[in-house]
Amino acid sequence: MHVNSATVACLGLSAAYQRTLVFADFRTGAVNRVRERVLSAGGKAVNAALALSHLGRDCAVCGFNGTGETGRFVAAQLATHGVRDALTSISGPTRTCTTILNLATGEVTELVEDATLPTIRQLQQLERGGRTLLRKALAGLICGTVPSGIPDDLWARFASEAQRRKLPLLIDSHANPLLLALPYEPLLAKMNLQELEKTFALRCRTESRILATAAKLTAAGAAWALITRGAQPAILVSRDGAAWRCSPPEVRVVSTTGSGDCVNAGIMHALLCKPDMLAAVRMGLGCGSAKALSCTPSEFAPAMARKLAAACRVEQIR
Repeated sequence: MHVNSATVACLGLSAAYQRTLVFADFRTGAVNRVRERVLSAGGKAVNAALALSHLGRDCAVCGFNGTGETGRFVAAQLATHGVRDALTSISGPTRTCTTILNLATGEVTELVEDATLPTIRQLQQLERGGRTLLRKALAGLICGTVPSGIPDDLWARFASEAQRRKLPLLIDSHANPLLLALPYEPLLAKMNLQELEKTFALRCRTESRILATAAKLTAAGAAWALITRGAQPAILVSRDGAAWRCSPPEVRVVSTTGSGDCVNAGIMHALLCKPDMLAAVRMGLGCGSAKALSCTPSEFAPAMARKLAAACRVEQIR
């Protein structure tokens, strides 16, 4: 696969065959009839790559994809959107993830299958593929957790390669796999509040505690840290100790599935246009909010994303 130097390398683990089922009302223990079914490629790195493609970015995605009908569907979706497929094939079907949208209550229920664990050889192939993408890329984006059975230092190996290449790297992960990558000085470490609490085994009930805990990420190596809180203001912290409250615009949410991945894509896209982190976070939140208007995990209108980005409020805390 040819990768040019303008490509964004999106690195993750497991692609997914995503089913979104929409119900007028959904009740457990009862027969429920589907009002609408939407099929799409999924998985955090795949979502980010597809979102970048909507923004006009050339990108490639690295991870695992299964065989059979579901694996072919994911590959076809990537091809349709112009995303370069650097996925490593593993035996068995691609995992299926199902999102249930209840229009009556607005509730979203996620049914997530575990992926098939790769062999040592397949894991080595994925790592070689990821390093190859980073050697030829303009920037790197690492998405997702590292499950049991996969070495905790996988993201650190990719971060080390990005550092050697002096590439801007955004990493959206948490716990030990993230902490091991921070000494390689990613440009941005991003996670949600629950992941921040899990990473440091701390409850962050106040803004001051969030700020203090997020500062641990920059002290460990990240130039910036972004902590998202859904509809509540995200907290952005810089290595020099400055901090901002970044409020996403209010939207009528259909589904937030994939919104975080679209935030990542928007931030990376904006940073490559202009190295301004505050403007990039606005664009990221705009993309995540625009995605929330859709039931498809990586689907949004770029014009709406820009409009919502302009409506984001950024206030310096210190």
